Amino acid sequence: MEGRLVEERDSQTAQQPVESGVTAPKVEEISDQELQAILREARREILHPRSQRRLEVTVRILMRFVCDASAMWAALVFSYWVRFQYPLVVRLFPPENAVSFGPVALTLAMTSPVLFLALKACGMYDPYQRIRVLDRIPRIVGSVNAHLVFTLIVSFLFNSLATPRGFLVFFWAFSIIFIFVSRTFLQFLASLIGWGDVVMRNTLIIGAGRVGKSVARKLIKHQGFGLRPIGFLDDDPLFAEFEEPELRDLRVLGNLDSLENVIRDFRVEKVIIAFNTSPAERLLDLASTCNGAGVECSIVPRLFEVITDEITVNEIGGIPLIRLRDKRLHGYKKVLKTLEDYVLGTAILLVIWPILLVTAIAIKLDSPGPVFFRHRRVGKDGKCFDCLKFRSMVDGAHKMQAELVNGKSGNEFGWLCWKEKEDPRVTRVGKWIRKFSIDELPQIFNVLAGQMSLVGPRPHIKEEVRQYKDWHRQRLNVKPGITGLWQVSGRSDLPFDEMIKLDLYYIETWSLWQDIKIILRTFKAIITGDGAY
Repeated sequence: MEGRLVEERDSQTAQQPVESGVTAPKVEEISDQELQAILREARREILHPRSQRRLEVTVRILMRFVCDASAMWAALVFSYWVRFQYPLVVRLFPPENAVSFGPVALTLAMTSPVLFLALKACGMYDPYQRIRVLDRIPRIVGSVNAHLVFTLIVSFLFNSLATPRGFLVFFWAFSIIFIFVSRTFLQFLASLIGWGDVVMRNTLIIGAGRVGKSVARKLIKHQGFGLRPIGFLDDDPLFAEFEEPELRDLRVLGNLDSLENVIRDFRVEKVIIAFNTSPAERLLDLASTCNGAGVECSIVPRLFEVITDEITVNEIGGIPLIRLRDKRLHGYKKVLKTLEDYVLGTAILLVIWPILLVTAIAIKLDSPGPVFFRHRRVGKDGKCFDCLKFRSMVDGAHKMQAELVNGKSGNEFGWLCWKEKEDPRVTRVGKWIRKFSIDELPQIFNVLAGQMSLVGPRPHIKEEVRQYKDWHRQRLNVKPGITGLWQVSGRSDLPFDEMIKLDLYYIETWSLWQDIKIILRTFKAIITGDGAY
């Protein structure tokens, strides 16, 4: 923490150009009048009355509460009708005892606070955090489960017959469905009136270096975090102006001594410390200042590129030690993922075989050459295998790649994840099957052969693997996948290092539900065709 990253401080001087090739002007070159004008303009764009913010937060929470309460009441009424009045259900499953609607409704109303508390505990009432549609399902299921368990306990303790088992089964299912649908509908209505998913919080970044700039770009790109960067503080900024389009409105608002004034003037609600040249003790003072002002303060750790969730924190004499675990699947996770591949792989093959047949005929009629293209790829533990794809290029296209890569000016990574939007080798049919990822479908046979998974890091060719950094190789600890986290997070538009980080995050946080979400999100990425070429 006592110095900026070595490459930030040692590789550049005040006389050298920054990333964009333009010499970064020093803060002193801006006059006081110009700086004050910039600050006034920024305040007009960023600030709004605190009372308006509180009202917006209150309205959002109240809307969600009314939405959930209405959904629970609808589930109660519908479940009672289905269980006790719907002829088909009554005939097939006669009720164990007749219960009037009043006692049932009163019992569930008395225990309903548990449902709302459970929803709050899992973040469903947090106006500052966006929860993706698919991520709501396990949270809603867990909350409804907690509500029903508590209801059963209360019924047992008071020897109540107002909650028949058959009715509770229907109430459990309809509560999950109605709450999920109502929340999704509420989000749709909010978007119609111009409300975002979250209430944005003004965020100040301490450290105007590469890491600080990276943090700002991620916050702007991923607005679901609810953090709006307003600028930077730094005593000796590496960047005073930013050439990136998304960062052009950001400025260095002052040095670290002006923290209290900036927090007050810009109504800062969160501060992120992203590598700074100041001593550690100074940064601790800054954190104390934030705490005293009621502002949340976070710090970006070193090695942030490879640290995600799977860490263990120990301490020796008050010094925290972060253990970096090996990134691979162990135990039941490995068994569960294998079952997922074979069961879902077989089911998917039974569904998509007509698409495989039609595509094969179209390829054969469009251009001479084989239907399938076998490409040597690097799989788990560095073992190579033949990856199957529908041929989307002219026959012998791989022999032309070296010439295209070497002749491409400005190609930063060479072979590394090389793609070209206007590749002259792509056929007419190939253009469409690549756009909608149909060319990847034959890899279902690689999955059934045990060489790949349905979800996982994409398999790379040998030339790409040779250019891996050491920490990149951890992605080879699992089987490659037909789809993966980076495919549904930008696909070919993401930089290579960002792909690797997403792969490592996927391995560390793997779960069966996460794979299902990625598969469902893949359909959206395929339909839109974003980043595919």
